[in-house]
Amino acid sequence: MALSGTTVSLGYRLVRFRRMLLTGLSISTNAVLFAVISLVLGIGSAFWMIDRGTTLTTQRNGPWSMWTRAGQKDLDPYTRARQAKTGNLPLSTQIAATWEARFDIEGRRLHSSCEYLLESEPIDATWFNLAVYDDSGLLIPNSADRHSFTSQTIAANPDGSFFIVLAREARPGNWLPVGGAGRLSLLLTMIEPKPSVTESAQQLPSIRRIGCR
Repeated sequence: MALSGTTVSLGYRLVRFRRMLLTGLSISTNAVLFAVISLVLGIGSAFWMIDRGTTLTTQRNGPWSMWTRAGQKDLDPYTRARQAKTGNLPLSTQIAATWEARFDIEGRRLHSSCEYLLESEPIDATWFNLAVYDDSGLLIPNSADRHSFTSQTIAANPDGSFFIVLAREARPGNWLPVGGAGRLSLLLTMIEPKPSVTESAQQLPSIRRIGCR
């Protein structure tokens, strides 16, 4: 039986409407997908810059990094966000240099299940302090009540160089206990560092993993 012109026209319109609907859904889906990807990348990059910094906000020296505007009045947004995130009130970089390390020399995350050897040249500063923290920025409880070494308490070699061992169990010499803290962070604070340090001409302590359990 032949189809009437009205039936054919209606069928054509339905097919056309279906195509337009599918096209609209495809455009909407792509727009939503693009917005989600942009949002994820934007937030991810912001968190990365707050956590790691960039060449505009941080200075690198081996496994160590320093936020160059920390503690100053005219902070850039990322340094300000970094300080708000950590909740710390750092010393101004105009009088001190505060270096942080969370990885060893091979780029592996520091962890209390491993043992590390830190070896350093003489640190060219009026005073320094090297401390170990857990991943939340808290001191690690231990029976020795030992959390850091300073330029006064470190057992240095005659030339001023020194080594420190990070380990759970006691070690001879300069030992910092890490307990079962999990991820670790090291903080090296220098008061009145010489230009050789701030300009990265002097290598800061190397951090070498000795072994893991």
